[in-house]
Amino acid sequence: MTTDLVAFIDESKKPVRDPATGRVAGTGDHYVVAAAVVLSGDLDGVRGALVTATEALGFPFHYADLRSRSRRLAALDAILAIDAWDAFLFETARPMSPRHNSEHHLRSKTLAAALRHLSTEVGTARVVLETRAHPGRGLDQLDRKDHQVLQRLISLGEVPHGLSLGHVDKSEPVLQVSDVLAGVRTDHLCAVDRELYARVAHRVQKIVTVLDR
Repeated sequence: MTTDLVAFIDESKKPVRDPATGRVAGTGDHYVVAAAVVLSGDLDGVRGALVTATEALGFPFHYADLRSRSRRLAALDAILAIDAWDAFLFETARPMSPRHNSEHHLRSKTLAAALRHLSTEVGTARVVLETRAHPGRGLDQLDRKDHQVLQRLISLGEVPHGLSLGHVDKSEPVLQVSDVLAGVRTDHLCAVDRELYARVAHRVQKIVTVLDR
């Protein structure tokens, strides 16, 4: 197993839509965690390529801000032009129940699946997540829950002791790769736009589904 890989993980959830009408179907949200795995020695090169691309296009590649389809296509094509990453997707096998709030539960389950697979099957040594803490608003406990997931897996012997986990904010350019991946995948699952994911599917090495139970 190699030890020079780092995974940048982001998440997305979106309401399922009726493919015929385009209206929200009311069957719940799909939840996706995407991981863009990059060789640690190439991180600066990937960061530089992403900064250059966003400056050339004039907008960041945060999926929620890519409101037009033309921007989503441009961002996706720019990310696809970078060779030094592979995608792994961890997602709900079915929509979350709209009758109760299961998002935190599913985040823990999908994150655990990602940590297991990336560390034992891919050889990832370090995982980086987007922080959910905000200055003046707290939410540090949400980041701590991610560390608790890791510690539980280590105590159970399901991931290596050396696996590390950290949080960064949106200023980390590589998170944009994971953000776009999670966005186009949830668009696909929720019948919002299935063509965008088709453009990037060849870069996805593995899709792991997680059951809400």
